[in-house]
Amino acid sequence: MITEDLSEKLCKAFCSGISVNPVASGYAISSAFEDDSGDRISFYLSPSLDGYRIEDDGSYLAHLVAKDVPINEGTRGQLLDAILSKANAYWDKETYEIKTSSFPESDVTQRVIEFLSSMIRVRDLELLTREVVRSTFREDAIAALTSRLSNLATLEENEPVNRQFSEYPADLVIRPRATVPGMPAAIYFANSNDKLNEALLLQMEAQAKRVSDFRVIALIEEPDLKLISRKKFQRAQNRALSMPIFRGDEEAAVDMIGRSMGLLAA
Repeated sequence: MITEDLSEKLCKAFCSGISVNPVASGYAISSAFEDDSGDRISFYLSPSLDGYRIEDDGSYLAHLVAKDVPINEGTRGQLLDAILSKANAYWDKETYEIKTSSFPESDVTQRVIEFLSSMIRVRDLELLTREVVRSTFREDAIAALTSRLSNLATLEENEPVNRQFSEYPADLVIRPRATVPGMPAAIYFANSNDKLNEALLLQMEAQAKRVSDFRVIALIEEPDLKLISRKKFQRAQNRALSMPIFRGDEEAAVDMIGRSMGLLAA
């Protein structure tokens, strides 16, 4: 059972996290909840002919559009509409503002809570995009490598680069075709510390055995290294592990692999 003292503390914690300031258009409401950039989730309560309405400044949905998140179609578009509908809200396709229609003053408290809840849930759209992108990294990388190199090499998934290193299967092994000069490559799709470590371990083992007739390449998923420790990346880089970065520059990353193998001209 929640005691009166605890109830007061919880109320104080939540109430102190909300600030309401008069502005020209009505009231600016700032919550205690932050987005990924550290900015507090904020919106406006404005008088209308029939009472009040709530809206944000349009910056968050514009941010999603700028990051190529398809908020107007597909799964994300449906999810966005469903989230907003629970707060009796919608988004303006010209200004990207999230808005409600007018409602009476007696509903202000409930509608503000509902709107804040929807604003928090809308932030999940960006997380959903990251998860989808992450889950398709391997598929996208193999497709790009196949498209660029399949006329010069064969591509095999989950194979060791040769029998001597059978304990080190790579995500993808690329081997030059019989009539094509170059050397094989063991490709690791590095979207985690473990995958980067696998690639580095194979390279170090090959160096210890003085084997240099294949390349080890860790294809890094994205330039921000959100899923890889900077320290581990530095360690691999200082040990000369080849680490092209895929997202945002896919064609150049694939060409770098081809050049490293000697399949493509430098």
